[in-house]
Amino acid sequence: MPKSNKKIRILYVITKSSWGGAQRYVYDIATSLDKEMFEVAVAVGGDGILIEKLNSAGIHTIPIPFLQRDISVIKEFLSLFVLFKIFKSERPDIIHLNSSKIGGLGAVAAFIAKLLTKDYKPKTIFTAHGWGFNDDRFYFTRVIIYFLQLLSVLFCDCVIAVSRAVFNQGMYFPFSKHKFFLIYNGVVPPRFLKQSQARRKLADLARLDSSARQALLNKTEAEASEFLWLGTIAELTQNKGLNYLIETASLLKASGRKFKVFILGGGENEQKLKSQITALDLENEVFIVGFVPDAAIYLKAFDIFILPSTTEALAYALIEAGLAGLPVVANHVGGLPEIVENQIGGILVKPKNPEALAEALKILIENPELRKKYGKVSKKKVSQKFSFEKMLKETETLYKKTTPV
Repeated sequence: MPKSNKKIRILYVITKSSWGGAQRYVYDIATSLDKEMFEVAVAVGGDGILIEKLNSAGIHTIPIPFLQRDISVIKEFLSLFVLFKIFKSERPDIIHLNSSKIGGLGAVAAFIAKLLTKDYKPKTIFTAHGWGFNDDRFYFTRVIIYFLQLLSVLFCDCVIAVSRAVFNQGMYFPFSKHKFFLIYNGVVPPRFLKQSQARRKLADLARLDSSARQALLNKTEAEASEFLWLGTIAELTQNKGLNYLIETASLLKASGRKFKVFILGGGENEQKLKSQITALDLENEVFIVGFVPDAAIYLKAFDIFILPSTTEALAYALIEAGLAGLPVVANHVGGLPEIVENQIGGILVKPKNPEALAEALKILIENPELRKKYGKVSKKKVSQKFSFEKMLKETETLYKKTTPV
């Protein structure tokens, strides 16, 4: 990592290089910090799109061999040793840790580096993008993750919570209340495509055949008013609850509603979800589009945005849906109520409940004026509360406070 007496050197560390909320957070901040004040590098596991994007932006990246999301005792010790060597070699002023596993491993590695190196005392910051022990995992795995996150909080100098829900849950960690700072995720408004253009491109991305594409895009005004585009942007992982969304689509189809559901995202559960779509005979109603770069620009294709996550700290996609002026149906979990107020900017329902999702969607499907009202309210709220400039300024202030130049 380049050395400078004038700049604060920051090393971001993150477990996975696939594209999700934590990866976007690292990318957005790393590429937007004041270059006169900060020098940045990113240490990351895997070889995914985050590395490509960082390299394209001119950000120095450092691979972390052996690091993976799943728990493996041998690989955790190897990763701990690699992190220790990286910290000693790069000598950042601030080690900024992201994700559950790297939070624990990185905090311990930084602590060891401080103990064994007389002239090197880095500050460590951990951003809690949610608490991993809330995820749907085996009990033993959740216990290990809790222990790692306890280490993160105890050994770090500061903890950034991305939502009030994350902050409040963090207050239960011992001896650590003074370390917590609430800094909401912020979003730069995407350059949304107009509805007609977004729908044409989305139909292409979904690989609809020519007849299906024509039937979808060339509806009369009367037909279009009775047909809705529903959609979500999410990683195809268990915590996103997309299996419940597919069940919801089956209920809507049985009720005679006319719609298409587009799921923008890639991930480990893709084949499982596609099999569910086939089993429920929804091939003409539900489309898994796959990972789409800059997926948010297509949001105006949708009439309603759906987020069926079973756990969520603060979803970027939900903020962007608000910026697009979309009404929302989402689960009442984590920080989502901080983005969408129930029956003010959208409808929130209990998680893992396809029937409740379906009923909420029916209300909005049958009430276009309510959809407009919710979308307008949501846009105003997220524009004010989740500004990227505000998030960046607060983060830079914390860096300067932690390590004065």
